[in-house]
Amino acid sequence: MSVRAAVKRLSISAGVYRPVRWLFRLANPHQLRAFHAEVDLYRALLPPKALCFDVGANIGEKSEALLCSGAAQVIAFEPNPLVLPELLARCSHWKNWILVEGALGSAAAVTTLYARESHGQSSLLKEWEGQTIATYFVPVVTLDSAIECFGVPFYCKIDVEGWELEVLNGLTRALPLVSFEFHLSDRDIARTISCLERLGRLGPSRVNIVPAESSGFHLKEWLPLESFLGWFPGDLKSSLPGHAYGDIFVKNDLVVTDYDRAISPS
Repeated sequence: MSVRAAVKRLSISAGVYRPVRWLFRLANPHQLRAFHAEVDLYRALLPPKALCFDVGANIGEKSEALLCSGAAQVIAFEPNPLVLPELLARCSHWKNWILVEGALGSAAAVTTLYARESHGQSSLLKEWEGQTIATYFVPVVTLDSAIECFGVPFYCKIDVEGWELEVLNGLTRALPLVSFEFHLSDRDIARTISCLERLGRLGPSRVNIVPAESSGFHLKEWLPLESFLGWFPGDLKSSLPGHAYGDIFVKNDLVVTDYDRAISPS
């Protein structure tokens, strides 16, 4: 176990995870800047009183940024028991944060989670990156059923290591804003296209990209989904800064308008 992992585990068990985390950020200005940049991104994207889903919450970095940006409520879905101590230490003090200890998919089920040595690579796919260190049977519900329970989210963030299409196949209505992770390997390009086509069947949308380890949009303008599909992956393998992956954001302007009307005071 690394020194950092040992300090993290000790701080969680001692109940001082959040102040230790904040001190770590202060000692690493680039991480503090990155965190504030992500909060600013969400503030620019989300309206007041926005409900958000964090699908594949992992250790809670996105949940934390969404909460700090002013989201009215964040529902986090995470099936991996190995990350729950840190996720809870980071976010459970927020009264407007709810954890669902399960996964999302195309139908209600119980399936196998493959927990990897690097928690961010844990997946419901057996054939995925990283070394599997444990397997768990986990409950699966659909996005439709989650919406029935918690309400319609303005923003649904999906980061589920290759399981994105399964999550989207459990959704039958357009949402104002959805993001999901993409990778630029040949296999994953095909998976990304399938995800975009699935969202396209739910309504006309526009698309943009946030590169990995970044908090700014890569494209100068949001592209109509059909135009983006005709272009993707374009020059991304050479033009993306850093690693060849990131998040695709899909915005449905008509649903955004309806959502704004629904939450605005009469």
